[in-house]
Amino acid sequence: MKRTAEFTLGIIGTIISGLMSLLGMFLIWTASSDEVRAEVEKQVQDDPMMVQEDIDVVLGLFSTGGWAIIIASIIGIIFGIIAIISIKGNKNPKLAGWMYIVGGVLVGIISLGLGFLPALLFIIAGIMCFVRKQPAEPTAY
Repeated sequence: MKRTAEFTLGIIGTIISGLMSLLGMFLIWTASSDEVRAEVEKQVQDDPMMVQEDIDVVLGLFSTGGWAIIIASIIGIIFGIIAIISIKGNKNPKLAGWMYIVGGVLVGIISLGLGFLPALLFIIAGIMCFVRKQPAEPTAY
């Protein structure tokens, strides 16, 4: 039986996980950029409710969120590649199903919801690995 749908969903999810790491790198760069810091400080001066400590908190959240997204994307890439190799040629669909589901859950949780699309694709592919069964061979009487 061909597993083209699971294979395709896994490849698309793995590619999106890789692209997701670019978002994480952008957030880390934003947190360490002097231009961004200057712009945030300008906004703080205009808003009397904000204080200087808020700048450090906001930029720290950008950096932490960036690292969380990068870690989630690496996990998604690793689990996706293992599952793709396992499903290729219908070698081990149960292992691929578990890799897709575990990878999807981890990507969705660790990325704080920003990895929703690859997580959804991985979970759908994992469910398909378990649901689709080998067609029964006709028996001759």
